[in-house]
Amino acid sequence: MEWYIAGEKLGKLLALFPILYLSAGTCTTLIIIGGSTARTFYQVVCGDHCNPKPMTTVEWYLVFTCAAVVLSQLPNLNSIAGISLIGAVTAVGYCTSIWITSVAQGALPGVNYNPVKGENKVENAFSVLNALGIIAFAFRGHNLILEIQVCDIIFNSSYLIKFFEINEK
Repeated sequence: MEWYIAGEKLGKLLALFPILYLSAGTCTTLIIIGGSTARTFYQVVCGDHCNPKPMTTVEWYLVFTCAAVVLSQLPNLNSIAGISLIGAVTAVGYCTSIWITSVAQGALPGVNYNPVKGENKVENAFSVLNALGIIAFAFRGHNLILEIQVCDIIFNSSYLIKFFEINEK
């Protein structure tokens, strides 16, 4: 049984715009980050030896988009669980190596790690707003992933299906 606050057609239409906004923003961000990362990875692995005329950043965005479209044709996220495991292990190893190196090396001489203070209150206010924007931007994709996981659990869980069948009788 489905419930709509503003009627079935208007309810679906009103729910469509926030979903499109969130999805479009997240997809754009992932394409930019993924394409730039793929370009950087290619430059590190191959250097100048592989290709005398390297691809532009926009071409890397297109390569990443095509790879994402191919991966989206898989039946579910479990099909790429191995890739996710490799990514998780790599991320943990990378972060661990960064903090171990920074602790072992200590503070660099002549470098000041104190935050930069603005010259006036307007600059300070914009710095606070910028920090809040960065935090909100970081949680935006995280919330989308949580929403996908929850919907996947709800709609594919045999337990919940059995639960609702029992309670409807």
